[in-house]
Amino acid sequence: MSIAELHTSPNADAIMLELEKYDLVQHALELEAYGVTIVPREKLGVSKRWASKLRNAILSTCEKRNGVTIGNYRTSKATGESLGKNSWYLLQENDVFVEAALNPAALALTRWLLGQSAVLAGHTWIIKPPTSHNLPLHSDAHGIPPGGGHIAHVCNVSWLGTDYAGPEDGPTIFAPGSHQYGRATLPHEQDPTTTPFKTITLNGEAGSVAIWHGATWHGSTPRTNPGLRVTLVQVFMRMHMRPIHQWEGEVDPKLLKRFPDLKRLLGEHLYPYREHNAHPERVGPFMQTGTDPFA
Repeated sequence: MSIAELHTSPNADAIMLELEKYDLVQHALELEAYGVTIVPREKLGVSKRWASKLRNAILSTCEKRNGVTIGNYRTSKATGESLGKNSWYLLQENDVFVEAALNPAALALTRWLLGQSAVLAGHTWIIKPPTSHNLPLHSDAHGIPPGGGHIAHVCNVSWLGTDYAGPEDGPTIFAPGSHQYGRATLPHEQDPTTTPFKTITLNGEAGSVAIWHGATWHGSTPRTNPGLRVTLVQVFMRMHMRPIHQWEGEVDPKLLKRFPDLKRLLGEHLYPYREHNAHPERVGPFMQTGTDPFA
């Protein structure tokens, strides 16, 4: 008997049927147990040609926006800040970014984590050249304090634009099951080389998708291979994560001057930002809430 076919829970039924349709039940179980899953290209219904189109769109957009010449991603010598800046707001650059956001199989797993009201909160690229440093283990559930509930408030849906074939590619790493702790990493847990938690390496062919619960700890290791690792990062959130008002820039400065305490009450928030973080001084206090419910 299929409970979903009894139509007793419309929202859950629709998601369950989508998971079965695209052969994603195992991936949904992995998200529950481990907080991360990797969906192969075939289940997503995309071709190698489409994966190349996505990668090329990322690289050409980076070249156009940042005035950098990348060339062949396999042999490119491009490095530095020019690969990472001006990387947000991609939807209108190329239809392939819209296609990535609307992929029905990826959306089925996104809605499994976040519900039918999941919204695309933002997306960006990561173009990674050879590096010598780790990215510390961290959570994407920024601003959510410990005890924030068993549900996912945010999830990451990342399209692999290049093969993640092994540790030489400088892949993303995960601490399976860490989403169940419901908090961000503490200082002694962040270094991938010394963390007391076991980690796994993201492996997948270009055109695959890595999906993880926003509270799952992840980072990355150094890339020793030549050329570039290319990824489209999509951040989805539950509807309640969207603010009612964007106070910043809307409240008369004269009012804030008359009532100095009002500025703090209206929220000196890290988000939203456009192509860069205009308020780096706000990062620390915002991230602190991940380990301190009174921050």
